[in-house]
Amino acid sequence: MSYAETVFLDVQVGHVPQVVSALSGLEGAGAWVTEIGRLNRITLFRTAETYAELLEGRPEILASLPHEHLVRVEVTSWRVITPVADPGTYGGVYEWRCYEATPDGMADLEERFLAAAPARTGLSPLTCTLVSLEGAPRFAHLWPYADLNQRAEVRSAAVATGTWPPKVASFLTRMENEILVPLPGSAWR
Repeated sequence: MSYAETVFLDVQVGHVPQVVSALSGLEGAGAWVTEIGRLNRITLFRTAETYAELLEGRPEILASLPHEHLVRVEVTSWRVITPVADPGTYGGVYEWRCYEATPDGMADLEERFLAAAPARTGLSPLTCTLVSLEGAPRFAHLWPYADLNQRAEVRSAAVATGTWPPKVASFLTRMENEILVPLPGSAWR
């Protein structure tokens, strides 16, 4: 089993270039800026083999952030439920989807998603699927696409063939979606 961490940086309006510049030396982490969704947000993503290793690396990441340009920092640890794609080049845009589950719905949500994932990943690759380890029960997945046109084509084909979405609506209380663009130097781009 492996673990991941997301660090969402809500940046002061007009300060995204300064934060991007400050993050240019970040190694081994995914880094994206939100293009569609919550504006002035940068998402950092890193993985570890153990939860302890993930937590050990957190202070260094947080200390390296340009706090003078940030409005808010939100950190979440995740259990990885599908293997994380190796760092590399996968597409010009990524889609981050996050669902808050009913308190008793996480097991069913995870089971149904995993059952549907093989057919869906036949249409386009999946970067990873995650289950939150803290806070409200959440389920997230990250998909790379060449561009927004490919995303629209793949999602349309998935719905038309009945491949996607999995039947999980009764287990959800909230859904979020963001379109992310990789930053220069992102481990996933």
